[in-house]
Amino acid sequence: MEILAQSTYLIIDDSNIIQSATRALLIKLGVPMNNIISTASAKGAIAACNQRKFDILLIDHNLGSGSTGLHLLEFLRYKEVLKQQALVFIVTGNDSQDVFLGYSQLEPDGYLIKPIRSDDIIKRVSSGLLRREYCQNLEQAFNRNGLAEVKPLFTTAPDTIALKSGILHIANLLCKNQQFDEAQAMLAGLLQLHNHLPARIKQTEILLEKKQHQAAREHINSLIEQNKSNVRLLNIKTEICIEAERWADAEETIQRALQLHSSSIEQTLNMAWLHIACGDLNKAVPYLLQVAHLLPYSMWDNSGRRGLSIYADMQGIDNDKLPGWRADAAWYRVSKGNQSNLTSKATQKAIQALRLIELGKSKEAADLLSQILENEITDFETGYLICLAHRELGQHSEIPRIKQQLNNCYTPTTRSLSRLQSIALNELERANAPSQAVTG
Repeated sequence: MEILAQSTYLIIDDSNIIQSATRALLIKLGVPMNNIISTASAKGAIAACNQRKFDILLIDHNLGSGSTGLHLLEFLRYKEVLKQQALVFIVTGNDSQDVFLGYSQLEPDGYLIKPIRSDDIIKRVSSGLLRREYCQNLEQAFNRNGLAEVKPLFTTAPDTIALKSGILHIANLLCKNQQFDEAQAMLAGLLQLHNHLPARIKQTEILLEKKQHQAAREHINSLIEQNKSNVRLLNIKTEICIEAERWADAEETIQRALQLHSSSIEQTLNMAWLHIACGDLNKAVPYLLQVAHLLPYSMWDNSGRRGLSIYADMQGIDNDKLPGWRADAAWYRVSKGNQSNLTSKATQKAIQALRLIELGKSKEAADLLSQILENEITDFETGYLICLAHRELGQHSEIPRIKQQLNNCYTPTTRSLSRLQSIALNELERANAPSQAVTG
């Protein structure tokens, strides 16, 4: 119980009643009031995590207004906002497959079913804290004297689960130091004793880091055969296929992942950009439309991604209706009623220029593009739309300039998506003639 009382907690739930009940439960277990912070929204949680490093997060799945705990955890993981070794528990009354498969990629430490009971907190959170403490001890030993000081500590693990977590933690530290062979040896030793899926996944990731694509693909295929409903495995295979430029395999793998987790923004964007990189905008359009309503409240949301969904909508408009087509109305339609608008003037001008090109008003489109300042281009997708418009106008010399600006401002989201976008932009730059516009 003492380890519970010494920890700091962040409760994220849109219900004040649930917040109060959870806080009261923790206080009853001996946690001081000043060790507990609660908030009703993802925005509040991000602000709290930026101000303070919490030991334990209790995240409600449904945060209201379309926001979910999945959106929040995705942001916290990718942006590395969380304290290292922070424990994350998802609190939910929804036991649907899509919910659990969605979270599986982000590896929370467990699930707590509403209403939370003190027994669950004591058992699951205490166990997680002991594992974390053990991993911290291993890391301190590793930083002092490397593996020589770490290995004797493996015999002091409080339980088998902690031992597995500890070995995997050290393997991750070795990989950060580019000591891939040592990490593989440690994982192999663990797997001789225990069939531990996370260790096998790490083996695959190391093969990918070493660019041993064939071996990585064989390894991941074997794991998928044994774990057919594991979304994380399919996402890793997607990355391997994209790195190796095996486009047909990548498409098939993404389709399998989306069948399991249809609301995966990452895989939907991967599919869209896979088709764009291969020069087939027609195939990308349905995925750009599909992702629109998922973007708001997620870490993937930006003006350019909204703009691409709006541009996809424009491709389905008959030419006689195009003069009356409006970007704001299109966003409201494809996002299924989201009332927020595009925030970037550069995105708005790029979409309007593409619309003018479709209407045969090339001079007006060129004038509009000339008004976009380089410092207004703050995301890759907006830059791509601008480059696309320049290509349709035959202004190929403008593309390298925009590409340079993208290199200055672009922050990769995931390795697979970044690679697809880079390929798509390079293909756009190499194009010698305007592509055929997709028509409705």
